[in-house]
Formats: sequence, structure tokens, C-alpha cells
Amino acid sequence: MASLMKRPRLRVVQARPGHRLELTFVDGRRFVLGMREDVLKYPGLKPLQNAKAFAGAVLGDDGWTVEWPALDIQIGADTLYLNALA
Repeated sequence: MASLMKRPRLRVVQARPGHRLELTFVDGRRFVLGMREDVLKYPGLKPLQNAKAFAGAVLGDDGWTVEWPALDIQIGADTLYLNALA
């Protein structure tokens, strides 16, 4: 467990088809995280059901978040990291 980051921070995020995010963290770990269920389940993520909107994901806050600026939606890197590990 000593190799786990204290606070996960992202280096790169890329939206992929099928409501997936390709995440690269500063420690070099890479994950492809399926977000389809979350986008359907959580009301705050409903605008991301649109594939074109989802594709607008960008790295925010110096890697501490993934953001969709036009929709005012942010998800913390720590949340994404824990979800990717699960």
C-alpha cells in the first residue's frame, strides 16, 4: 500500500466512446473508467448522457479534477482514482 498516492492527481484525461474516460495519473498509473452507469444514475451527471457533451472532458484545477466547463461539472481525481481501483 505504500505505493499508493496520498492524493491522486491526474496528468492526462481523454474521453473515449461509450462514456469511458482514459485516465493517466502523475504516478504513471493508467485506467480506463466506464462512466455509463454513473451518468445514468446521478442527476448531476445527466447532461453527460449526450456523447458529444461527454467528449468535452478536460483536465482541470492542475490535475485535481476532470471538468466539463460548458456544463459546470467537475469530478475530483480522488473520486475517479477510487472508482478505477474498484
